[in-house]
Amino acid sequence: MAQYNNETGSVNFRLKEPKAEISRIMGRYSFKGLQADFSTGLKVAPCNWDSDTKTITSGIEKREINQKLSKFKISIVDTHKNFNENYNRMPTKEELKTIVDNAIDGKELNTVQRNKKSFDDVFQEFMRLIELKIKRAIASGQKPLHKSYVSSFNVMYRDLKDFAVDNNIFLDIDKFDETQCLEFQNWLLGTERVGELSTLRTRIKRLSAVLKRAFEKGYTENRSYMQDEFSVKVPPSFHTVLTEPEIKILYEHDFSGSPRLERVRDLFVLGCHSSLRFGDITRIENGHIELSLGNISILLNKGSRVDKYKTVNFPIFGYTGEILSKYNNDIKSIAISNQNTNDYLKELFKVVPYFGEKVITRERPTNDGVVFETINFADKVAFHDSRRSFCTNRYIEGWDLLEIWQYTGHTDESVFKTYFKPTFEHEQVRQESIKARNEKLQKVDLQTKEIEELKAQMKKMKDLLIESGNSEQLGEIININKNIS
Repeated sequence: MAQYNNETGSVNFRLKEPKAEISRIMGRYSFKGLQADFSTGLKVAPCNWDSDTKTITSGIEKREINQKLSKFKISIVDTHKNFNENYNRMPTKEELKTIVDNAIDGKELNTVQRNKKSFDDVFQEFMRLIELKIKRAIASGQKPLHKSYVSSFNVMYRDLKDFAVDNNIFLDIDKFDETQCLEFQNWLLGTERVGELSTLRTRIKRLSAVLKRAFEKGYTENRSYMQDEFSVKVPPSFHTVLTEPEIKILYEHDFSGSPRLERVRDLFVLGCHSSLRFGDITRIENGHIELSLGNISILLNKGSRVDKYKTVNFPIFGYTGEILSKYNNDIKSIAISNQNTNDYLKELFKVVPYFGEKVITRERPTNDGVVFETINFADKVAFHDSRRSFCTNRYIEGWDLLEIWQYTGHTDESVFKTYFKPTFEHEQVRQESIKARNEKLQKVDLQTKEIEELKAQMKKMKDLLIESGNSEQLGEIININKNIS
């Protein structure tokens, strides 16, 4: 690697309140278009300040303050030089701020080997690979990585850089260990960058992927990403499931006075009887409906595996046909954002007396042990619960798992099974439902067999009457045969 020119910037000072009786002295370090502001902690009367020379011209503290300002300049430039000597490259905006803050606080600049890749280099290389994978997928007609997956890396890295700035540290692929990981997690929670442990888990999972890439490419020997501290433990999440009688209560509630809530209710019930995700339901239009077959056929927008396409084709079930007809098979025309839909869902469930009063008691692990908590049903419901409701209800009704899979379109069996939320009572109902279904099928098979046997007897009698020439009885046999058919 070519030697980087050991360039440094310039330090300038100014008064923060030039018209006040006493003003604070602020500093700014400028370097190649980058700027890092800082507070000197010093104060002066504006009348004693020379705005041209940026020094104190009079006063009993003139000498002391000017010496401190000069020391700030020297310290910042020296710290920047130290960075240049160790890293042999331009600092990023965040690193420049850290250089200045460390110099002001009198902290030693902790650096490692020179000429190595920076954290930013590794991250940008990682994101470049993702970009190329997306382009390849699009060019070859394959399913590209989902945009939410890509953005989750950018959000993680933005938070990580803010964490480094807040704590005056350099992001270093050699030094980011389990201690810094835990500090980062606590910072995320403390600054409310994440509200749920599941979100925190995603942040750290994305960070681990970048660190793993750095190790696999030989940019570092650091394998801290394999430590247990990089694995965020998330308690079992709570999901609501509506029974079929509850879906009926919801669908039959009169929302004519609030068309906004009525449309969201219809979207949710459509999910309960089609199992489609929000992103697929809100794309439904005439081209997805096969009226002659009574089927829906749609290419899923998202799958358990981001690189796989999946088209599902299934019969129209439950209230699906009624809802499609209500909107002329154009659900796309009533779609709103997922966030608004979930907000409106909670609102509409509270309007329905049954759900507004419904509470659920569950056990939850805490620092003091397992405790019971009471949850208002309407506060926890989300659109994706419609998909869980479909799977659970069909399971209870005795459907074969492959029948349910035909609707959901999952590509991962383990993910598919998480959508079933049956209780012990549900399992009992399922066994009874399976028994009833089998008995019904056996009854149909028996009736079919009896009809076939009767047809065979009729044919035999018909052949005998043709031979005997008895046309009157032959006509009766033909009429009976038509009725059977």
